[in-house]
Amino acid sequence: MIMPSNLLAQRKQLIAEVAQHYIDKGEFASIEWSILHKGELLDAGAIVSQTTTAPLPDRPIYRIYSMTKPVIAVMAVILLERCKLHLFDPLGKFLPEFRDLQVLKGDGSTEPAAPITIEQLFTHRAGFSYNFMPDCPVGAQYQADGLISDADCSLAAFASRAARFPLAFQPGTRWHYSIATDILARVLEVVTDLPLGTLLQREIFDPLGMNETQFFVPKSEQHRLLPMYGRSVDEILAAPESDTSLKLLDVESSYPSDPQSDFARGGHGLFSTAQDYLRFASFTLDGRTPLGASLISRKMVEFMWQNRLSKELLPYWLGPFVNPGYGFNLLGRVMLDPGQAISLSGPGEGGWGGAASTYYWADRTEDFAGVIMTQNLGSLSLMRTDLMAAAYQAID
Repeated sequence: MIMPSNLLAQRKQLIAEVAQHYIDKGEFASIEWSILHKGELLDAGAIVSQTTTAPLPDRPIYRIYSMTKPVIAVMAVILLERCKLHLFDPLGKFLPEFRDLQVLKGDGSTEPAAPITIEQLFTHRAGFSYNFMPDCPVGAQYQADGLISDADCSLAAFASRAARFPLAFQPGTRWHYSIATDILARVLEVVTDLPLGTLLQREIFDPLGMNETQFFVPKSEQHRLLPMYGRSVDEILAAPESDTSLKLLDVESSYPSDPQSDFARGGHGLFSTAQDYLRFASFTLDGRTPLGASLISRKMVEFMWQNRLSKELLPYWLGPFVNPGYGFNLLGRVMLDPGQAISLSGPGEGGWGGAASTYYWADRTEDFAGVIMTQNLGSLSLMRTDLMAAAYQAID
């Protein structure tokens, strides 16, 4: 049944109204969205605060933080399909420095760690942590060392440095958000003998026409890079569940845009646009490029979308925040039980978000994908899931 055009317009208008609501609350300087349904652009738009920023440039460029992770995961899936990598491979096969790790126990002592597998890197069950994780002694060690914020070291040096720390738990026993995707990215470099940026450009960005997604911003395009707002890691650690009004935040030293920088990571680091990332989100639905070429086979697409967390590990918690209804596949979250969800979703919906409040979803059942872009680091706003919910009601 085709929806009357006036009703469709009303439903699409709700998307803009939700975005405007969060702009009016002063939570974001700008919000941009782009939504695809059954291969057609359902809606796209942007709203800008009149008090915090100038008009948006054409095709704004964003730091997408952890929305880098699904891109790395797709690259790893491509290598799985080519039998260049296996989920059961031990990490130590590729990175010997990870062969004899220790696990930090609650009493401060350590014990030998079980071998880490490639699958555990995909699914954040490898035992690593993040520097912003509250009440995590290993994460606190990362923060004291400056591991995550040091953009001057190469990805190879980052991985070697990470191997000096103990694990936060035995591999396979917990889901714990972490630097695991950074380590997976280094594995990709070793397997292909290519720098990460070069590999992604050749295998993903060029085939998908993602012409403005890279680990840097060309000098000629830096006027399109949006300013960052939000809180530093120290502020987040001091008050992880608080939210603050908008304030500018300089992240260039930890997330460099300079084309001369060799910075590349797996867990963050990419710059992209809403239009570019929608191409990627749409690609995850069926593994096909915009021209219809099969970059990943139908069976591998089905395989990568399957939940990999046992019932004992569900629901998973991202720091102090629970994600009811969701499991985790090779790319990111995947909705297993909408009856447990706390915002509108659908069976099999999946995707991920970034620390600066960027977000994407892909729903294979509805042939539906969307991207939300903004720049507010450490925000606890409900904007992202509210906009996804507004998009869902517009497809009926």
